[in-house]
Amino acid sequence: MSRASQEQWRGESADPVAPAAGEPWGDPPPAAPAEQTARKGGAPRKRGPADPVRGLMHRHQRLCAEAVDPLEIVAGLEAQGVTDRVAGSFRHRDVFTLAEELYARVPRADVPEAAAEAPARPPVLLTLAPGLVCAAATWALQALHSLAVAAVAGPLLLAALFAALRTGPLRAPYGNGAGGTLWACWLLGFAAFAEGVRQPAAGAATTALALSLAPAAWCAHRFAVRARGHLLRSRSLEEFGAAVRPLLLGTLALYLVAVTTLLCAARAVVGAPFTPAALTGPAALALLLFTGRLLAIHGYPDAGAVGTGLASATEAVGLAAVLLGRLSPAPDSVAALACAAAAPVLVAYALSALSRASAHTFAAAPAMTRPAPRGTKKQSRSN
Repeated sequence: MSRASQEQWRGESADPVAPAAGEPWGDPPPAAPAEQTARKGGAPRKRGPADPVRGLMHRHQRLCAEAVDPLEIVAGLEAQGVTDRVAGSFRHRDVFTLAEELYARVPRADVPEAAAEAPARPPVLLTLAPGLVCAAATWALQALHSLAVAAVAGPLLLAALFAALRTGPLRAPYGNGAGGTLWACWLLGFAAFAEGVRQPAAGAATTALALSLAPAAWCAHRFAVRARGHLLRSRSLEEFGAAVRPLLLGTLALYLVAVTTLLCAARAVVGAPFTPAALTGPAALALLLFTGRLLAIHGYPDAGAVGTGLASATEAVGLAAVLLGRLSPAPDSVAALACAAAAPVLVAYALSALSRASAHTFAAAPAMTRPAPRGTKKQSRSN
């Protein structure tokens, strides 16, 4: 929009109309025929709205009424494509100041108090339970050589994993994506199979991955808290994204160091050799699963499911090629190659998705379509 048309739009007029679907956010609403005045040459002159924010406020009445703070409105507007440049057409320097005005002008609805809670802290006992169960089962299998141990330990391990992923900072409120759980089970099962081929290393990687659930929960909590802190301090979407991207990389690197340490310790306990494939494969698998879980936690479950699904398909093709004699690598090498190829791609996507403000509040896109809480009273629109 040119400067002349912007000045023209900033004239006085009646209430604006919200832009229709597909129209640019920055374009002013068309003036009614009654609002057009004749110029000297007889050409009509359009007069714009005196309050351009009102149309946006009416369009997002529910979002603004249910928000527990302006940050939720920032996230909701960003999810709808409102950028700092678009905010300029509403006479605001960025989305944050625009959200503050919307929050101040729209009356609050009765929303559940849980929406204002800080990110959940890791439940230490629950996150440690899968690793302890897996370590005990591995020791029992090596000592007793009984399939009954596996029959008992399997359901216990699944129950512990389910409980740990249903609470705390690893809980994904919108699910794990279509097929995400299935692909994760395939990847873990293939890793256990590849490890079982190497008898001296049996159980080492599986135990280390199960134990890594505790640092994963701590890293997810740390990332959520610090990202929300950056959201409070940032004054533009670009500034927030620039702060969150290195935070995410640091979080992933910290988790990768923890996983590698656990893998080395587990292999040292069982006396297994430290080969590149033996460490790279499980570490890449752990990074892939953790990145997918972070995406699911913050409202992008399908992306994690696609990443793990591609890795699973690669492993299936590689395994078939090995069985048919087309390839010579061992199963652990196939797993290492598949996960090492998929993990960087998913991390690259996470750097883009998780640097958005909409990924760090309850006003992310999936939450914006949730039904209104029971007992919510209809609020009148502010002028």
